[in-house]
Amino acid sequence: MSQAFFMQLATALTLANRYFPNIEAGALQQLLPEEFISQCLQEAGVATVRRRRLPLESLVMVVLGMALYRGKDVWSIADKMQIVLPGRRELVAPSAVVQGRQRLGSEAMRQVFHQTQRLWHQDAEHPRWCGLQLLGVDGVVWRAPDTAENTKAFTKPITTAGESAWPMVRMVCQMELTSHLLIGAAMDKYSTNEMILAKQLIETTPDNSLTLFDRGFYSLGLLNAWQAKGQNRHWLIPLK
Repeated sequence: MSQAFFMQLATALTLANRYFPNIEAGALQQLLPEEFISQCLQEAGVATVRRRRLPLESLVMVVLGMALYRGKDVWSIADKMQIVLPGRRELVAPSAVVQGRQRLGSEAMRQVFHQTQRLWHQDAEHPRWCGLQLLGVDGVVWRAPDTAENTKAFTKPITTAGESAWPMVRMVCQMELTSHLLIGAAMDKYSTNEMILAKQLIETTPDNSLTLFDRGFYSLGLLNAWQAKGQNRHWLIPLK
């Protein structure tokens, strides 16, 4: 490969790194102010008046930090993000983070996702094609930690080689194609058909849009409902 290619690659990586949040710089707090997170907690029904040393608002940031910095342990993330309230102890115990995540629950994080995507999607001036927003829908499978709870909730796939070592989560995502911003997602156990999950995205699909599917989503019922639910909704799917 030419030297020019490597120079372009280095420039691209440098620019990308500038936009990656610094765990110690409070970049996540700038993107998601505490007032915004508090509103999401209220809508999820988990807001509390009691001010713990590790508030729920801070735990939301820990969960986001765990997703962004998968190479770091939870304790380091909570410590470096400086999210605990002042107290006698400088560090927060790992058990406090685990217990706090249980108090937080999944509904609160679901609200954070839906509210942020709605806010960022509406504020952004995405390019359009013939006046239509360009969307894409596709599926993905995630491995979950091998626990009894995850195995019961999501199941382990059975293959010709036997049972999978990991529980699997099936997820169908909806993306704004020009920005790669996820604007919708539905997930369930591995055995759930992707088209069943895609139906959950119909309600929130914006009007005046064109959605691209791969051929695995070919279903007259799904595609007809997708177009009929709103105004000026279209879809495109390959023939082969």
